[in-house]
Amino acid sequence: MVFTLLEEERLLADKIESCEECVEVILDYISKKADTIHVLTAEEIVSALHSVGKDLRTELLYVKLERSIVSNKLSGVQ
Repeated sequence: MVFTLLEEERLLADKIESCEECVEVILDYISKKADTIHVLTAEEIVSALHSVGKDLRTELLYVKLERSIVSNKLSGVQ
């Protein structure tokens, strides 16, 4: 399936939002269960999810950059 840059940008934004929501859910869980869970493991989980979000933000940055370059080239075609 071929995505346009705008579709790819929207998909990445949705994925980033999902990561952020998951981090919030985990943080809420930790705040309620900190005395009964292994906190260091929970921190590792949140950190891993945060890394996924950072990777997605970097990917989104490159898609936006590519879209800007394409837009500039198309505006010069007229």
